[in-house]
Amino acid sequence: MKNRFTYFAMMLISFLTFAATTMAVASEGERDSIPESAYEHGYPNPFALGVHVGTAGVGLHIYQPLGKHFGLRLGGSIMPFNTHITGNYSNRDLRSDVSAKANNVSLMVGWAPFSQNRGFFRSFNVQVGGAYFFDLNGKLTTRLAEHYTYGDIHVNPAVVGDITTNINWKETVNPYAGIGWSNIVLDSRFSVSIDLGAYYLSKPTVTMEATGLLEENVNNAATIQNNIQNYRYLPRVEVGFSYRFW
Repeated sequence: MKNRFTYFAMMLISFLTFAATTMAVASEGERDSIPESAYEHGYPNPFALGVHVGTAGVGLHIYQPLGKHFGLRLGGSIMPFNTHITGNYSNRDLRSDVSAKANNVSLMVGWAPFSQNRGFFRSFNVQVGGAYFFDLNGKLTTRLAEHYTYGDIHVNPAVVGDITTNINWKETVNPYAGIGWSNIVLDSRFSVSIDLGAYYLSKPTVTMEATGLLEENVNNAATIQNNIQNYRYLPRVEVGFSYRFW
């Protein structure tokens, strides 16, 4: 998990460095292959289709400017996530299977206050909007990693059983606010976008179930739900590429 976030952070820093260099060259007037119209809007001008990847998933988006300082972005993302975690609790080695989904459709309105200026902040914008998460949930299944020993008796982990914790958010529109650079021009057709923000989610619900010898010992769902009810912010760090049609 740590390696994935480190790799993503390195990619983001590389994009920012490249973008700053690109805009610095552009501000000096070296735009041999880039038409002036590419710099007229904070969003790609006048219409663009792109792909994106980030903490809220991977997907497609459409940009449509609304004048020289405002624009709309309609997007769709899917995020299937699966991993395994090992740990130790009460001197017992445990293995947990973790899965999550965050599939959504979003609509953002962006304001680019410096879109008529030269330089890196020409593409800077403030974004507000929301996303309809039609599939937002997480699942954690935990079991013993090795046989359970009681005296001379060895009990298979399958007999001891699993504990499964399900966390679900209701299907609803969740508001979003953030900032970004939405039209870092690469050439006459392509541009890069970088977005930083967060969704405000509804309160989650938690259910638990168990199998085997643990079946009668599941009573912590209410406690877990109470502990996580205030963790309602879903960060969005996203990098996208767009293609201008005109």
